[in-house]
Amino acid sequence: MAERQLDDHAVARWLAAATPVPRLASADWARDDLALLPTGVRFDVVVVPGAEVRAVSRTDQPRLLDRHLSRVLKRGPVFCYDSYDSYDSYDAVVPDGTARNWPIQDAPCLGLGQTTAVPRPGLTRKEGGRAFWVVPMISAAVLCQPRTVANLILAGRRSGATCG
Repeated sequence: MAERQLDDHAVARWLAAATPVPRLASADWARDDLALLPTGVRFDVVVVPGAEVRAVSRTDQPRLLDRHLSRVLKRGPVFCYDSYDSYDSYDAVVPDGTARNWPIQDAPCLGLGQTTAVPRPGLTRKEGGRAFWVVPMISAAVLCQPRTVANLILAGRRSGATCG
């Protein structure tokens, strides 16, 4: 458990360093379990439609979806916002600069000049909250591969899901 907490602290420092004043992000996580962070500085975020995740996973069970995402995205970090268990989208954390060449226009990639609300590192579904890590960051700067995220979305579409 202590090792996991150390990893969460390292991840929090790495994520917070995307902001001009990292201690404000830390204060937001301590107060609200969410911090508004700029994308395009240390990371970008691909908004993966929930319908496509459910289609390719062939389930709507949240814990099975979590496991599928962890396996398919090779444990790359993913968070989501709990809108009454509907999980309309999943946010995959990818390397900064991904948005410049993101090939799927109707599955947005948030990059430079945009922001996203990021859950406190280590906050998982078990602990509840408005937002949580479906696949927690295992280490600072270990992110999803953009091609793998794009392939997940396209596989979901081939399985019959439509975006939006």
